[in-house]
Amino acid sequence: MMHINGFQKIKRVGQILKILSKHGFDEIISRSNLDRILPDSFLFWNNHARKIFEDDFNVRIRLAIEELGPTFIKLGQLLSNRPDIIPEDLQSELVKLQDEVPTEPIDIKARLEKDLEIKFEDHFLGIDEVPIASASIAQVYKAQLLNGKEIVFKVKRSNIDEAIRADLDFIKDLVKLLQRKYEVVDKMNLYQIVLSFESSLLNELSFTNELNNIERFRRNFAENKDVYVPKVYRQYSTDTLLCMEFIDGVKVNDEEGFKRYGLYPKSILQNVLDLYLEQVLMHGFFHADPHPGNVFVNKRGQIIFIDFGAMGFMIPQDRNIIEGMVLDFLANDAKGLIKNIKKLAIVHHIEDERRLERDAYEIFEMIKQNALDDIDISIMLQKLNIVLQSNHILLPDFVYILLRGVSILEGTGRQLDADLNVPESISPFAKKIAAQKLSPEYLIAQLKEKAKMAKDVLVDVPDDLLDLLDKVKNDKVTLNHKMQDFDNLQLILHRMGNKFLLSILAMTFGVGASILAHGRVGYLVWGIPILSWFGFIMSFILCFALLSHLYKSK
Repeated sequence: MMHINGFQKIKRVGQILKILSKHGFDEIISRSNLDRILPDSFLFWNNHARKIFEDDFNVRIRLAIEELGPTFIKLGQLLSNRPDIIPEDLQSELVKLQDEVPTEPIDIKARLEKDLEIKFEDHFLGIDEVPIASASIAQVYKAQLLNGKEIVFKVKRSNIDEAIRADLDFIKDLVKLLQRKYEVVDKMNLYQIVLSFESSLLNELSFTNELNNIERFRRNFAENKDVYVPKVYRQYSTDTLLCMEFIDGVKVNDEEGFKRYGLYPKSILQNVLDLYLEQVLMHGFFHADPHPGNVFVNKRGQIIFIDFGAMGFMIPQDRNIIEGMVLDFLANDAKGLIKNIKKLAIVHHIEDERRLERDAYEIFEMIKQNALDDIDISIMLQKLNIVLQSNHILLPDFVYILLRGVSILEGTGRQLDADLNVPESISPFAKKIAAQKLSPEYLIAQLKEKAKMAKDVLVDVPDDLLDLLDKVKNDKVTLNHKMQDFDNLQLILHRMGNKFLLSILAMTFGVGASILAHGRVGYLVWGIPILSWFGFIMSFILCFALLSHLYKSK
C-alpha cells in the first residue's frame, strides 16, 4: 500500500485550507449585510462584490468542493445521495457537482511501452494522441490492435493516488475532530460513512479491481442475450492501465439514436430496469452509477454497461433480506418490513416501533391512493429517508447505492417515457422473485438451513453451559443489575423457569427416542421400538405445551 509522507500531507492540507478560507471569507462578507449600505452603482460595476452577495451559500459550498478536486467531488456526490445526513437545499446543490477537469498532457505511446514493457509497434497499429474522455482519475484513449480491432485504454492520471490518499487522511482527521467536539456529528455515524467512502474510492483507483469486476459481470450474464459486456485485454492491463474493447453504440437516453437503429425506447427502458433488478436480486452485484454516460445500447438492442470501478455488493444473507423486503412491499406487510429493516441495519435506535409501523403504512397508502402514473419514486425515496433518519437507522452502504441507482434510472426513464412508473415496471420481475421464494424447492432449502442451525445450537449449548458453570465456580462472573420491581421479576423468573423446564424435557424425550430408534431395541412397531414411539409422543406433547405457553404469554 502506498503511504503519504509528512511533507506531502502538510502541503495538501495547506492547499485545502487556502481554498476553504477563500470561500469562507466570501461567506463572512455576504452575511455582514454590507450590501444594504453599499451604493447600487458600486455593486453594479464590481462583478466580484455582486457575485459574493448574490451567490447562495450552498452554491459556494459546491464551488469550493469542485475546486478542492476529485476526492472532495466524489465525497460530495456521495453525500448528495444521503438526505439523512445533509439538508435538502444543500443536497439539491451537490447533485450538480461536475467531475470534469482539464486534460493532462501524456505521451501515451511512451506510457504504454513503459508500463507494459513492450514495443508499441509490435502490438498496435496506432493510437489517438488526444483522449476521447477525461475525468478526475483517468483519461481514455482510442487505439487499434494489429488485427484492426478498435480498443480503448483507460489511463490513470499522474500522482492521483498520492493526492487522493492525502485528501482521505485530511477528511478522516477532520471528522474525528468534529466527533469529539459535537455530539450530533458523533450520532450521525459520519466516520463510518467516511471509512466506507475510502474503501470504495481506493477500489475505484485500482484498475485491476475494475477488470475483475468486468469479468465477474460477464460471467453473471453469460447466458443473457440482452446484455453485451465489453471484452477486456488482461495482457495489456495493469493497475494503472485498463485495455478493453471499444463500444459502438448510443447512450440509453438518446432517442434519435434509437430511431436510427430502429429500436423502441419503451422496450429498451424495460430491458434496462429488468437487467438492473437481475443484478440486484439474483446476483447481489450491481452497477453503482447507471447514469446515461455509463449505459449504452448497440444496433442489436443489447444493453451495455461501462465503468465498473464502483460496484454495489451484497452477501447472500443481505440479498435474502432485500428479497424479503420486496415481498413485504408487495403484501403491504409493515411488521415484516420493519423486521427485515432491523435485520439489515448496522445501527438502529427505534424509540417507537408503532410509529415506525405507521410510517411504513403511510408509504403503502401513498402507493395505493395515487394513480400509478402520478407516483414519483424520488418522493417515495425521500419519505423513506426521513423515516430512517427519525428512527436513527443506519443501513449498509449498498442500500444507499441501490436507492441512488433506482433514482437515476427513473430520471433517465422519464426522458424516454413521460408516463414511466418504476413500481409498476418492476412489479413483474418482483413477482417472479416472490414466486421463486414461495416455491417448494426454496422452502425445502430454507428448512434444511434452519435444521442445520438448530443442530449447531444443540451441539454448542452443552459446551457453552459448561463454560458458564466453570466461570461461576471460579467466581469469574460479574452481574450488574438494578432492581426496579422485585415482585414482577419473581413472576418473570418463575415463567422463564417453567418454559426452560418444558424445553429441557421435550429435548430429553426427543433425543432419547432418537437414540433408541437408532439402536432398534425391544418390540418394534413399523420398524421403530415402542419406547421410541413413547418418547416421540411425549416430546411432541411437551413442545405443543411450550408453544401454547409462549403464545398465551405473548
